[in-house]
Amino acid sequence: MKLTLAGVNHKTTPIEIRERLAYPKEHLNDALKALSRREGVLEAMILSTCNRVEILVVTAHVSPDPEFFLSFLQETHPVLQGHSLRPYLYHLTGQEAALHFFEVTASLDSLVIGEPQITGQVKEAYERARSLHLVGPMLNQVFQRAISSSKRVRTETGISNLPVSISYAACQLARKIFQDMRDKNVLLLGGGDMAQLTARHMRKMGVGTLTLMLRDEKKGKELAAEYQALYSPFSELENALVHSDMVVCSTGADTYLINEKMVASVHSRRKAGTLFMIDIAVPRNIDPAITRYSGIFLYNIDDLKTVVEANQREREYEALQAREIVREELSTFARWLADRSTVPLIQSLRNHTESLRIAELDRYQAVLANLPPETREKVDLLTRSLINKILHPTYQAIRQSPDVDEVREWVTKCYGLPADLPRSAEEPSPGENISGSVSLPGSSFLEGESPA
Repeated sequence: MKLTLAGVNHKTTPIEIRERLAYPKEHLNDALKALSRREGVLEAMILSTCNRVEILVVTAHVSPDPEFFLSFLQETHPVLQGHSLRPYLYHLTGQEAALHFFEVTASLDSLVIGEPQITGQVKEAYERARSLHLVGPMLNQVFQRAISSSKRVRTETGISNLPVSISYAACQLARKIFQDMRDKNVLLLGGGDMAQLTARHMRKMGVGTLTLMLRDEKKGKELAAEYQALYSPFSELENALVHSDMVVCSTGADTYLINEKMVASVHSRRKAGTLFMIDIAVPRNIDPAITRYSGIFLYNIDDLKTVVEANQREREYEALQAREIVREELSTFARWLADRSTVPLIQSLRNHTESLRIAELDRYQAVLANLPPETREKVDLLTRSLINKILHPTYQAIRQSPDVDEVREWVTKCYGLPADLPRSAEEPSPGENISGSVSLPGSSFLEGESPA
C-alpha cells in the first residue's frame, strides 16, 4: 500500500492561484468521487482551506506521479485551463507524506503556527471522505496519528497559549493602525469560524461599535447578541461602508462583495477619514482595484504574513518541541505500517508450521490414542509451545527487518512457503462501509479514546 500526498499552500503558491484552486464545499463530494474513480486509487481525501489544497491517495503498489495530481486539479478546475501549476505543486510519498500531514494537522505548517482551526478542518475533510466510503485502514491510521500529534502538541507544549490565528493577526493589524479602538466603527462580513474569532478578538480589544453582516438573518442576530454587536443585512452594505472605520471580510462567497463601483459611491459620500479593509477570505471578497481611491487601504491574507512573523518567532522553541512529538507519532505510524506489511508472512509461517505439527500428531495417532485424555492434551500443548518458542526469534526478525521484501524471500526459501504470498494484510475495498461492518484498528479513538 502506497501513501501519496500532493498539493499547494501559502508557502508555494500566491493567493491569486490558491483562491482559484480552493474547492467550494458544495463541489468537494464530486471532486472526491472523481478522484476515487482514477485508476489505482483505493482510498482518497481532499483538504481544502484558505491556505492550502492537499490531496491524499492510497494506491496498491505504485505511487502516483505529480502529473496524476496536476491533471486531476486541471480536470476539477476548468478555470485553470492553460495555466501551469507545476511550479507550485509539492509531491510527497510514504513517511514523508505522513510527516507533512501530521505537521499540517498540528498547525506546524500554518501561516500562523499554532492556530487552532486547521485541526477541525482536517477532521471535517476526513469525515467527508469517510462518509463517501473512501477511507480505509491506511488513511484511518494516518488520521488517527495526526490527531494524536495535534492533541499532544497542544497539551505538552505552549505553542497555543496565545490566541493566535489569521483572525487574531487581522485584529493585531487593526490595533497597530488605530492604537485605540474604543471610538472606532468596525464592520465584519461573514459568520463562519474565522469571522466569529475576529468578533471575539475585537470585543477583547474594546472596539467601539461592531456591526455583523450575514445573509442568514437569524444566525446574524444570534451572533450579534453573543458578541454584543449590531446586526445589519447585506442590503445595507454600501451605507455601512460609509460610516465604518474598518471592514474585516471573511465570507464563503466566490465573488467580490465589495467592488470598485460600490467603493466609488461610498468614497463620494464619506466624510474625512480613512477606511481600512482587511480581506481574509479565499477567494477574495474585496476587489483590489479599490485601492486607487484616496484614504482607502486594503490588506489581504498574504499581507498578514508580516504581522504574524513576530508571533512565529516567539513560538520557535515550542515548535521545535512540537516537531519532536510529531516524529514520535510518525515512528508509531511506521511501526504500524511495518507490522501490517509483515502480517501475511507471519500468518503464512504460522499456518505452515501448524499444518506440519498436526500432520506429525496424526502420524502418531495410534500411540496417542492409548494415552489418557489429559496426557494427550499435554502433548498437544507441548508441541504448540515448542513450535512457538522455536519461531519466536524468526517472528521478531521479520517485524524488525528494515527490508520486508528481503526477509520475505529468506523466510519463504528457508521454510518452503508459497512464493506468491500476499504483500499486505487483507483490507476492505473503498466501497465497504468503514464505519459499519468493517472494524478498523483504533477506531474507538474517534470517540476520544486512546488508539490501540
